[in-house]
Amino acid sequence: MATRTISLIKGARKFVFRYPQGGEDDIVDAIVAMAEDDACPLDWLDAATLSFQVTRYAAADCARALNPADGQAA
Repeated sequence: MATRTISLIKGARKFVFRYPQGGEDDIVDAIVAMAEDDACPLDWLDAATLSFQVTRYAAADCARALNPADGQAA
């Protein structure tokens, strides 16, 4: 299983998240929890940006599964 990495630069801070392929729900839940936390510098726009990155990876995985390069079903 592949490990995915998403990141966000906000001012002088860089946020990097790594999660296993198939762990999209868990990482989005964690990002939402951070956006809800007033002590965390991530806001809802940041959460949406990171969630979009997760969605792009998931969409690419789906496209590969529907159109495997070797012509065999995934």
